[in-house]
Amino acid sequence: MKWNEKKKFAWNAVLVTVFFLGCFLVLILFATGVYRTIADGHESNNRKRALLSYLLTVSRVNESDITEREGKYGEMLVISDGDTGYAVRIYMYEGHLVEDYEKPAGPLYPDAADPIAETDVFEITAVSDDLFAVKTSAGTVFLHTDAKGGAQ
Repeated sequence: MKWNEKKKFAWNAVLVTVFFLGCFLVLILFATGVYRTIADGHESNNRKRALLSYLLTVSRVNESDITEREGKYGEMLVISDGDTGYAVRIYMYEGHLVEDYEKPAGPLYPDAADPIAETDVFEITAVSDDLFAVKTSAGTVFLHTDAKGGAQ
C-alpha cells in the first residue's frame, strides 16, 4: 500500500467511527426522552391513584356515617368516627384538599388542617342514601356506607 492509500483508509475509518458514535449518541438522547416521558406519566398516575385511594381508605377506616355538608369553603365530606362524636372532615382550601379531625359541626381551621393533595375540583354527589361520588381533578371515587353504618 502506498502512503496516500493508507492515509485515505485511516481517514475513512475515522469517519465511519465518528458516524457510528454520533448515531449512538442520538439513540441515547432519544431513549432518555422516551424514558422521561414514561416516568412522568407513571408518576402522574401514581399521584392520582394515591388521592383516590386515600379518600377510599379514610372512608373505610372510620366506622360510621358519611355525609356531605356545605361549609365555609364549599362542599365538605364528613366521615363520622363511630361513637366518639368526632369526624374526619375533608374540604378544599386554596387549591388543596385538606382534612381535619373535629366535631362534625365545629368551626373550620384550614390553616391547621392537614393537606392531602392539590386539586382543582372537589365535588360530592349523593348517588343514593348510602352512596356518594367524590370527584377530584384526579378522577372520581365512589364511597358506600353499608346498612350497619360502616363505610365499604
